[in-house]
Amino acid sequence: MNTAPKAALTADERSVLLKFLAKLGQAQLAGGNAVPFVERDIVLIARQHGLEGVTAFVLPTGLFIEVDDAAGHKLDLASGPYRTGQLRMDQIEEVLVIARDARTGRITPERGLERLEAVQRMRHRYGDIGFALGYLVTTLGVALMLRPSLQGLGVVAVLALLCAGLLLMVRKRPAWAVIMPVVASFALSAAVALGYRFGLKEPAMTLLIPPLITFLPGMMLTVSVIELAYANVISGASRMVAGFAQLILLAFGILGGFKAFPFPESGDVPTPLLARLGPWVPWMGVVVFAIGLHVYQSSKPRSFGFMFLTAVVAYGAQTIAGQFLHGGSTAFFGAAAMTMVALVIEFRFNGPPAIVTFLPGFWLLAPGSFGLISVASMATGSSTAEDLLAFLFALTGIATGCLIGAFTYSALLHPRHIRWWAIEEHRR
Repeated sequence: MNTAPKAALTADERSVLLKFLAKLGQAQLAGGNAVPFVERDIVLIARQHGLEGVTAFVLPTGLFIEVDDAAGHKLDLASGPYRTGQLRMDQIEEVLVIARDARTGRITPERGLERLEAVQRMRHRYGDIGFALGYLVTTLGVALMLRPSLQGLGVVAVLALLCAGLLLMVRKRPAWAVIMPVVASFALSAAVALGYRFGLKEPAMTLLIPPLITFLPGMMLTVSVIELAYANVISGASRMVAGFAQLILLAFGILGGFKAFPFPESGDVPTPLLARLGPWVPWMGVVVFAIGLHVYQSSKPRSFGFMFLTAVVAYGAQTIAGQFLHGGSTAFFGAAAMTMVALVIEFRFNGPPAIVTFLPGFWLLAPGSFGLISVASMATGSSTAEDLLAFLFALTGIATGCLIGAFTYSALLHPRHIRWWAIEEHRR
């Protein structure tokens, strides 16, 4: 990192730098980054480029950047991801790499703005067909982990293609995406209800959770707990409320579809699972899930191997913990393991930013799916306080696991602390 004294910024340089900081913060929020990390990057980048007296106040829906130095006082406001839309994994990775390069002085604010504009223009690597097929494969991977019947897999595939079509319709319309959880869950649950009239026999949530996996706010709820742990009470609480609101919207759509097309009570009966294929079926689901997510989210080819490794570690750690423990506490070990592996990949192997490699792990640990089942059960009156507490415990376990994993990595494995681990540090 360049530590030479910085010359005073001109008015134009100051303006460009502030514009870059606002655009970068906006892009990181669209990528789902936690508020304390966005604030950290804004302040560090400002100092790196010679601008002191910078304070960042970031919320999930916007950010304020205050500058108070010898040149005067200025307060800027930038909108959040509602106007920019959510980013794909390839875009998230590029945004975080830009932030990393800017923190170390490798790029100028002008170059950073050019790269951020290029991120917005990035096209899906596999096009609309790849988007739909990737969504289908991702859904089938989740379904294999739930081990439905062969008939159930076929139904899940049809529902996945229906959901992918709905997502394609609103992909370039961020405002329309707000109503998609209700529309998609209603359409899919109505299709399942009609299927029961024609002899379908499968647990409803086994069919509905896989195609709705991308709507589940597991990442949002986990980040909210992390923000609360960093004393970002406003952002953490608001993000948690938004996550629960999304669960309620999904549950509302599901119940609406079932109410609009009632089905016989005897229809929702489990059928023989894929038990004959052995205990490796869920692991096959992890592989299929990782491949599908890579295509669906258009992640960079170099990142796929790292993402797959982190997903396997998360699911494996949770599975092993499940041999000794029960309930949501198993997710703690999966979250801790995947966080440490993701950080090692980033800092030891110069891989993608950690948030990119452990995003698949959040879907595998699935606090969102557990929460959706809990909320839907409460709406039908079949849930208990114990179910809700179990969901909250699982959510807390994942967030705590991420924090413990990060602290353990920082104390024991970070190259700047461990000499034998830093043999390639000069490359960064």
